[in-house]
Amino acid sequence: MNSEKIKTLPKALIKSILMLCLATAVIGVSLGSLAAAYELPLWIPVLLAATVLAGAAEFTFIGMIAAGSSPVTAALAGLVINLRHLAFGCAISGFIASNRLKFIACHIMNDESVLFGLSQQSIELKKAAYWICGIGILFAWPAGVVLGYFLGSSLPYAKALGIDAIFPAVLFALTFKALKRMETRKSAISGALISIAAFPLLPAGLPVLASLLGLYIGRK
Repeated sequence: MNSEKIKTLPKALIKSILMLCLATAVIGVSLGSLAAAYELPLWIPVLLAATVLAGAAEFTFIGMIAAGSSPVTAALAGLVINLRHLAFGCAISGFIASNRLKFIACHIMNDESVLFGLSQQSIELKKAAYWICGIGILFAWPAGVVLGYFLGSSLPYAKALGIDAIFPAVLFALTFKALKRMETRKSAISGALISIAAFPLLPAGLPVLASLLGLYIGRK
């Protein structure tokens, strides 16, 4: 996408994406600080941030490694958490499948870029929002992780500052308008209840997948 096309995008959309990228960097600072507090070498969080690009899986991996788990076990846990990307891929395939950079498009696929993409009206806006958000996070996340690592243990963990609540709050704000529809509200509430009920019964990551049943219930 060239600069001329970017200039034609709604300013509110660009502003929302920039704010989300800033929030992403802040969470990245927390992850880097956590890795430093556990005395992990810098290359571990940096490699995760650049190649995995999935905060929940990275926090889980670093926490498990610090607790003494093997890298293989920690990696498998991250894969389970990221199983939701299967559904993401199906949801966005319509506007990235024909792109010659589709492999890069898959790499920048995350909760936020998918949400921004799917929440737009036209196919052009969907593509633009997805790419701009995805590329923004691609740079913001590792930058935050590196900054956090060097700040080290002097910065309290995300939960101590309430930083971990930024992403849920932003995502809720982005989806709030869609919740005005009865069908969407029914799906969201059903999915949330299913996820909560499944949490003590299923391994980490699977309750989120189970919540997708709410989409089916919402259509009834």
